[in-house]
Amino acid sequence: MFKPTTMRILFIYPNLNAEEGFNHGIAALSGCLRARGHQTDLINLNEALTEVPSDDELVVQVRQFKPDLVAFSVMTQQYPYAARLSRAIRAALPKLPQAIGGVHTIMCTQQVKRDHLWDFIGIGECDQALPELVDRLQAADPSYVNVPNFSVRLPDGSYRDNSLGPYPNLEALPEKNYEIFDLDTMLARKNGWQSILTSRGCPYRCSYCFNRQVTERYRAETGQSIKQYLRHYPIDTVIKQIAQLRRLHPGMTTVIFDDDLFTLDPQYCVEFFSRYVKAGIDLPFVLNAHVQSFSEPVAKALAAAPCKIVKFGLESGSDLLRRNVLDRHMSNQQIAAAFRLCHDYGLHTSAFVMFGMPYETPEMMRQTIELVACVRPGRMRWAIFFPFAGTKSYTICQLGDLIDYPRLRSLDNYFVASCLRFAPPTDLLIRKLQRTFHWRVNALLDQPAAAEYRKLLEWVDAMDADQWARHSQSILQLDRQLSDRLLAEGKRHYSIRYTEVMAVDSDHVLAEQGRDKSKPVRTWQP
Repeated sequence: MFKPTTMRILFIYPNLNAEEGFNHGIAALSGCLRARGHQTDLINLNEALTEVPSDDELVVQVRQFKPDLVAFSVMTQQYPYAARLSRAIRAALPKLPQAIGGVHTIMCTQQVKRDHLWDFIGIGECDQALPELVDRLQAADPSYVNVPNFSVRLPDGSYRDNSLGPYPNLEALPEKNYEIFDLDTMLARKNGWQSILTSRGCPYRCSYCFNRQVTERYRAETGQSIKQYLRHYPIDTVIKQIAQLRRLHPGMTTVIFDDDLFTLDPQYCVEFFSRYVKAGIDLPFVLNAHVQSFSEPVAKALAAAPCKIVKFGLESGSDLLRRNVLDRHMSNQQIAAAFRLCHDYGLHTSAFVMFGMPYETPEMMRQTIELVACVRPGRMRWAIFFPFAGTKSYTICQLGDLIDYPRLRSLDNYFVASCLRFAPPTDLLIRKLQRTFHWRVNALLDQPAAAEYRKLLEWVDAMDADQWARHSQSILQLDRQLSDRLLAEGKRHYSIRYTEVMAVDSDHVLAEQGRDKSKPVRTWQP
């Protein structure tokens, strides 16, 4: 009997109530599958990009593609929605195999297995494993049940857990299939910002991050070390991809290097941006740095290239909380020194912080506000702590009986409210910080606008929970109205821009708006 030479794989990416993120895992897996001659497509579920179909409408879309395999990629907060879609597809197409992968499956493998929804559960990096699985399925080879990096459901309903294979060699992988995403629509929604990865892995062991558990599992099953987890794509490959994307998509205006930590290897970083400039790529870029892995040679290289933003994770201004809860072993002095180095080289900085962390007190939150006011970043971004299942921080919360599980299950993002149990006054403070964190920073700065923000905060802090519930939605409009007036008056301040949880220095806002063309886009000066 004639057998088709290719399989048809349909990826489904549930990403509701979230930013229009680019999924590098799907792009990489699609590239690897297409290199083996298979066909791929994607249903990208994000209401900011397109109208989200009903479950029945999604089933119709699945039928239209006629896939041989449906593959979900999920984060923890999207898993319940993915499970619902899986059930709908199973009810309509009971013989269609379904796979699932992503961070959630390696962190919560047993939970995913207990749901008995998935024929194949991908564990770890499946760049080589998924194409091998698809090849064997296409050939009706019964050894498909033995493919590494997969937990495979057997006919009796049980799962066969295959061990992890080694980390993929990034230099040997096919090119990512960026075009599986509707890039032009995404770029239009994201002001031309396109995500790129130059590496995989992070050496730090933050309690709230998945990297810790990933490396521990790989070490236990393969003997590979954290050092082997840290890998780079060849510089020429990355630069070629960027140049090609820009040629195909004129709406691409900025590169976001989404590596966990771009500046870890100073030599690679300096060489990369030297060749980036020599290749004639004049696109400004954004990258992630760490205050303990940021040096003057790196700052100099970034300043010589069109670096737009250097992002640092501060997380908290409390040294005690950072060390004992977050496993972030850095001092406020190191944080301040990294920002000072950026300022010296005219680099625009971004500070990321969290609040609502386990055992965090109002005093610790105040310390975070003070630290941000001290380092004066070009912009700041904040989130409310969310304990991702499988992480050390989740265990900390479990052992302390800190999690409000009904509230946790109701949250599909980490920007609205805390799912931890706090005393009512602290819980209310967290909700207020979600809207007014930057007001509190403004109030501490030595600038004319500070008095206005202090007056606003007196009004905010006097509200009880019911009053805040009535007024919180008006804060964004009030913030923009005040900012417009302060911009006209030439008074420096931070205001909400781009997202509801980001505040940007007014000098940068003016420069981007072209209202002060003689002044370069810069950050605060210490």
